[in-house]
Amino acid sequence: MIADTQEGRSVNPNTIRLIEAGLDESNPDMVVYSGDQIWGYLSFKGSREEVKRVLGQLVQPVIDRGIPFAVCFGNHDRQVGLSNEEQFEIYKEFDGFIGESAQGIDGVGNHCFEIKDGDDIKYLLYTIDSNSSLQIGYDNVHENQINWYRATRDKYEELTGAPVPSVVIQHIPVCEVFQLMHRVKPTKRGAVRGFRTHDGEYFLLTKDRVNDTGFMRESPADPQVNSGEFDAFKEKGEVKGLYFGHDHNNSFNGDIDGIDVGYTQGCGFNVYGPGKDRGVRVIDLFSDGHISTYDLRYRDIVGNSVQKPLKYAFVQLSPVNVYDAVTRITKALGIIAAVLVAALIITMLT
Repeated sequence: MIADTQEGRSVNPNTIRLIEAGLDESNPDMVVYSGDQIWGYLSFKGSREEVKRVLGQLVQPVIDRGIPFAVCFGNHDRQVGLSNEEQFEIYKEFDGFIGESAQGIDGVGNHCFEIKDGDDIKYLLYTIDSNSSLQIGYDNVHENQINWYRATRDKYEELTGAPVPSVVIQHIPVCEVFQLMHRVKPTKRGAVRGFRTHDGEYFLLTKDRVNDTGFMRESPADPQVNSGEFDAFKEKGEVKGLYFGHDHNNSFNGDIDGIDVGYTQGCGFNVYGPGKDRGVRVIDLFSDGHISTYDLRYRDIVGNSVQKPLKYAFVQLSPVNVYDAVTRITKALGIIAAVLVAALIITMLT
């Protein structure tokens, strides 16, 4: 799983180095790009040729290794001036692309892939479009998509005689991810500030709920409305894992009501991210119906050196979102005010 490459017209070489190293380290049978592959109208201005060129660079490492791949869409992809439908047609032109898109429901790239051992269906892999409405903040998976999932799940249960173990990959998280963390005071070391529906709240990961190496450096940007998607995944217990990207600075996973739920950190080096902890996620499926997952990080599989070090340093200093920017400005103003007050007191005493 490769999340949030989020590239413009000039693809960062460190992004490609990370993708290549991740593929060589894990030797996967399939790759899913989970949304926000590209962004920026000013970069692309709706040019199909430029969009295809950049997408081609991002998927070339997969093509070179002969690995089949699919995609989800995020909240930024369509900002290049081409619709997700138009971009999906571009992906179809690349060797190894196996994505399809369910018709008659919202979103693009909703599909259920069969994972087989010989002729036996052992797993189902759902790619789901988590949508990208700008009117309500971050969108959710819609009711007709959830009904499509239920119908697909039930069809395979009838075909095989039992619910088929499944994994879901999408871009935007589910609201239930907050069950893997707890509220803390703003002064608590490492606390991340929530926003929108969680504005004014601060969170830390609950250590005994998540993997030991997991990290959370920004608050989940979850949907503004809980559409009941996660409840649907719990109905028959066949969904073993649910993974998303979207929030570049987060990489962790943990059990919520029997489902392993987790973030994959950002992969792209042209946007904000967790430094050299940028990475990709490996999801291993076992024949007995259980799964395991872990991330592969740039520092471990590529090294400590980066190309374009000045650009890397600039991106690392960029705020995560407007709330982060306001927080930084507020802290800076507080420091300045404290210095001025101290200077005034010293002047008065002398």
